Amino acid sequence: MNKLHTIFYILTLPLIIVSCSKDFDSMSLNEKSIHQENRYNADKSEDKTRKPLEILNFSDIQPGMKVLDLLGGGGYYTELFDYIVGSEGKVFIQNNSLFLRFSGETLTKRLKNSRLKNTVRIDSEFSDMKLPENMDLVFIGLSYHDIYVTREDPVIQANREEFLSQLTSSLKPGGILLIVDHAAKPGTGISMTSNLHRIDEEWTKKDLQSAGFEFIKSLDVLRNPNDDYSLDIWKDDVIYKTDRFIHMYKLK
Repeated sequence: MNKLHTIFYILTLPLIIVSCSKDFDSMSLNEKSIHQENRYNADKSEDKTRKPLEILNFSDIQPGMKVLDLLGGGGYYTELFDYIVGSEGKVFIQNNSLFLRFSGETLTKRLKNSRLKNTVRIDSEFSDMKLPENMDLVFIGLSYHDIYVTREDPVIQANREEFLSQLTSSLKPGGILLIVDHAAKPGTGISMTSNLHRIDEEWTKKDLQSAGFEFIKSLDVLRNPNDDYSLDIWKDDVIYKTDRFIHMYKLK
């Protein structure tokens, strides 16, 4: 019986490998970015709570695009963008010194030895972010509220007008801004940004519209109606499961 099992295994192994290969080949480009062979297990473990496929499909990122992952942290999304835009495109990931305190080591490892061949790293402060121009899409994942967080150190304190001016200068006319952020209690504006790291969804929409952006659409895959808006996003009861809104805007 063992001999028969061995023969069966040898005969069917090529079929299994071919089947797996066909499964990958039949995937969309966005799916392939998530299932790419060299992707870190740590990234994969976050997929359940971050819903990357749904967000990538929503974003409509295409090969050849120029994409900016603004305040991109350790580069979870940068890696996916890099795969999708391919050699004809370019991805830029920007962080300031505050973000690099928490994610710099991860980012350095991710980019070591030109691992992401289509990606350029930018380390810069809010006052002069040194952003590239003519971007097709700018992505801000869970970080837009940070420009309204009050900080004692002026180096890491954002100025709204400076930030938005640099953001709009980076995007090409008609370029896309994609934002994911932690929702605050409706009607609270930016009053919860410093202590809870949350921002009012409708306030965000009006804020960006006043800066020259047109709201296009939203996506609800990260909504959580049971979220407790009174809790800091890092509290055990809500961490990784806050109510998060996803907005797409176009620069007029």
